[in-house]
Amino acid sequence: MSVVLTCLAILAVASVITAISITLVRRFVPEGLRGNEERREPVFAFAGVIYALVIGFVLAYALEGYQTAETAAGTEADAVSSLSRAATLFDAESRDRIGHELICYSRAVIEDEWPRLSDGQRSELATAATDRLFQSFGKLGRTNPDNSALSASLDRVGELQRARATRLLKSNTFLPAMFWVFMVGGGFMLILFATALKGRERRKAQVMFILPVSLLLVCSVYLVGVFEQPFRGPNAVEPVAMERAQVSVTEFIPDPRADRPCP
Repeated sequence: MSVVLTCLAILAVASVITAISITLVRRFVPEGLRGNEERREPVFAFAGVIYALVIGFVLAYALEGYQTAETAAGTEADAVSSLSRAATLFDAESRDRIGHELICYSRAVIEDEWPRLSDGQRSELATAATDRLFQSFGKLGRTNPDNSALSASLDRVGELQRARATRLLKSNTFLPAMFWVFMVGGGFMLILFATALKGRERRKAQVMFILPVSLLLVCSVYLVGVFEQPFRGPNAVEPVAMERAQVSVTEFIPDPRADRPCP
């Protein structure tokens, strides 16, 4: 969904909520309980501050998770590129085998695992490719136990595995349901309260006062929903870094087995 359509959708939702709030207050709230009295304003201000604090905390939590997932995806791709460079320090057979396994891993991540992330699932193909990388470097370790390039490569393989584990964890992390109940229910209660404060105004004046409040609350909940799941929704993290790493591996290691199907 484009930015313009998203903004229009948010405006439409906020307008509907505003209309519902005004209708409910006019129909069910007695005339004597409406109006902008001094004793009601502090209560509204206190509730608004509490709501803003919770929304700010939840949004910061969601943004941190989103950034962590994005960073993990970049670290994982960097590890693939670095391992392809390190593979050239070994014999030709090992270099070609490791290069092919890196290509297989990047393919599994891009084509099989990434579409599954929206459901919090992992790819068995990517897991098998990671295991083969460990086995290949383990075989090299038995023949080259004191090779510094091998030690650095094993560290990179571990870094790749940790980054992938972080990415998978973030794809399956959700906010507790009570946060959503508070954000949606509490936001609507604030809108009703604000509408009651302006309950003696004309309808147009009520709309001018309530609609901005509705817009801010809807935008806040929308932002939390967008960033809560890094691999789902309009701002989902895409495998761009891994796609670049795959191209880098293919170009850097002229592997004659690059076009062969992966195990």
